[in-house]
Amino acid sequence: MLYNLVEEKAMFNQQEYINDFIKDTYKTLKIRIRKDDRVLMNKIASVDNINKYIISLIYSDVYKNRIYHFINKDILINFEVSKTMQNLIDHAEKADILNDYGLYMNIADAIDSQAKKEVNQHKIRESEWKQLSRRYCL
Repeated sequence: MLYNLVEEKAMFNQQEYINDFIKDTYKTLKIRIRKDDRVLMNKIASVDNINKYIISLIYSDVYKNRIYHFINKDILINFEVSKTMQNLIDHAEKADILNDYGLYMNIADAIDSQAKKEVNQHKIRESEWKQLSRRYCL
């Protein structure tokens, strides 16, 4: 009997592990919506994943109303870029939003290096490389 109690205490509690992981990893928000607000209630009912929908709204607001710290907002990238370049651009935009100068400078340098490489491979023109370099300046 005593052996069974010791064995039960030593067992792995999966639900506790999951709850601790969620608590340590995520910020839980609680919102209140009036049940008589039919516009909101209809929208919520039409969305497949409300969590994903709300997060996308917040991200779009952050990018729409952002204040640039390092990126030259006057220079627009109006040409198609490679997946690698787009990934670097996305990381530079996030570093700028976070006002992380060191990270931004590393990524801006990587954008410049990748652009040079793509010019040599004839994926972009030299003028496009200069445009990228002016927007994501070092």
